[in-house]
Amino acid sequence: MNYFSIFKGRTRALFTDFTSLAIIITAVGVSIFISQSSKTEVIQSIPIELVNEDEGYLGERLADILSAEEGFEFNLDSYEEAVKAVAENRAQGLIVIPEDFSQKIWDGNYESLIKLNVMADSYEMKAFTERVINDVIKVWSEVLIEKRLHEYGNLEEPDYEEYRKEVAEIWKGESLLDVNTIMMTENKSEDKEEATYFGIRWYAVFAMFYLCISGTWMCNYSGTSLLKRVSGRGGNISLLFIFQSAPGVLVSILGFIPVLITSGHPHPLKVFLAFIFYICSAAAFALMTCSLSGKFSNLVLAAPILTMAASLISGLLCELPDWAAVWDLFSCILPGHWYFNSIFDKPFFIGSVIITVMWFAIGLFTSWIAGIKKRRG
Repeated sequence: MNYFSIFKGRTRALFTDFTSLAIIITAVGVSIFISQSSKTEVIQSIPIELVNEDEGYLGERLADILSAEEGFEFNLDSYEEAVKAVAENRAQGLIVIPEDFSQKIWDGNYESLIKLNVMADSYEMKAFTERVINDVIKVWSEVLIEKRLHEYGNLEEPDYEEYRKEVAEIWKGESLLDVNTIMMTENKSEDKEEATYFGIRWYAVFAMFYLCISGTWMCNYSGTSLLKRVSGRGGNISLLFIFQSAPGVLVSILGFIPVLITSGHPHPLKVFLAFIFYICSAAAFALMTCSLSGKFSNLVLAAPILTMAASLISGLLCELPDWAAVWDLFSCILPGHWYFNSIFDKPFFIGSVIITVMWFAIGLFTSWIAGIKKRRG
């Protein structure tokens, strides 16, 4: 049996079959788009309802300072409208400046200056609480200085207006009252959350599915099928699948190169090596899937389900939650686990080699069993 001629025929067919090319080109395009999208940080302002009931001018001054805060969108409403917006989840926080705010500041009474309600327990909202406190301190400091100037100097109203303008300019820039809040979370780093590399992760999922679905010829056992003719001549189904799948593996590797480049990963060579191990293991996984499916209809159903399940448990589709520790332990026998490790700078080489050998053994065994059943049938 000339397996090399099978390899050449499959390669020729692969590059002339628009359907096969469309699958891999779509996978490359979608993965590059995901890579670029995941690197683009979209900053959306958090809506905050602001109610100013103050009878003096300091409430308006506080509202002006708050409005200058970046990352938050303050909507000045009545109390009824503000409560309604929060209830309908159109706002994440509610600030109420009471009617005696200015009077309390001037009198030096700093109890219950404002009412602050935060709807979400998150990094942004905790930082927002700090900013509100700082902005109230800014108003208090302005009034305190004005009182001292009034006590020690003979200043007129234009002088106070000039002072307020200068202070407003100070608050716009960096000031001693600005607080840089740093939230520390256990076992999770900020860099890991920002660099998800979903493009190269999802491409691996597409590649595995592509290899699984490309083995549909194994499910056709009619008298004119390639599988029937090779089996009839004493050919080896495992070698047939390897030479039939090799062009698809090479195309998947070539398609991975632009996806990896656009991902911006700091260690592309290491990830590329891990992907080679992964795609070889995926080919063996596809061999097992095709051998066990038996019928074309079974393969069409099993290929996406098994691919998605293996990718989900491996963490390629999304990061596993903390309660799924058993899944994470089980994923060690799946090709995607070690590829995932390489992406996030974890040990992968020895595990990748062992898993590749293991899946090839499983694939060869299942194809051998399937071949015996077909010959007996």
